[in-house]
Amino acid sequence: MDRKVFISDRDISLAEYCPSIDDKSHFFCWQDAETQKGYNHQMTDSFEAFCKRPIRSRLLAVIIRNEDNEPLGIVSLSPEGSPPDLAIMLYKPYRRKGYGTKAFALACAYCFEAFNFEYLYAGCYETNLISRKMLKACGFVPHPDGDSHETHYLTGEPITQYDFVLRRKDRNSHHQR
Repeated sequence: MDRKVFISDRDISLAEYCPSIDDKSHFFCWQDAETQKGYNHQMTDSFEAFCKRPIRSRLLAVIIRNEDNEPLGIVSLSPEGSPPDLAIMLYKPYRRKGYGTKAFALACAYCFEAFNFEYLYAGCYETNLISRKMLKACGFVPHPDGDSHETHYLTGEPITQYDFVLRRKDRNSHHQR
């Protein structure tokens, strides 16, 4: 199947999410404990229920490795009417290989261009050092309003989500260095 490609570089592309092809990998990624911890959310839906959920994201794109068209994960942008918050989910075999940073940087470039945002937001929980490193590598800085405080989805203990922001003009100067 040919997918619409939103943006690409020589290594990866962000392409149209096709439920009939992508729901299974997306669902199984949600079953992973690391994914649930990274989102502070436990997925309890059955596969059938998951497939019936409407896609509310302004952008839901599959990260594709160009050399073999292998799906590596997903990037998503919050729904219309909410601040533009970008998120990523990498499938387990492709984590810690640099794909996340490349994909997130591409997603930022696409979102600034396609949606004409002045700001993009993202976050990660205090224990997720890898995501924090990725956000900083993409030019995100701590949000001036501070961080969000929640309860852990399993323990009920307090947990902090570090909130970050990337301004369009800062992204441009960050990538010209």
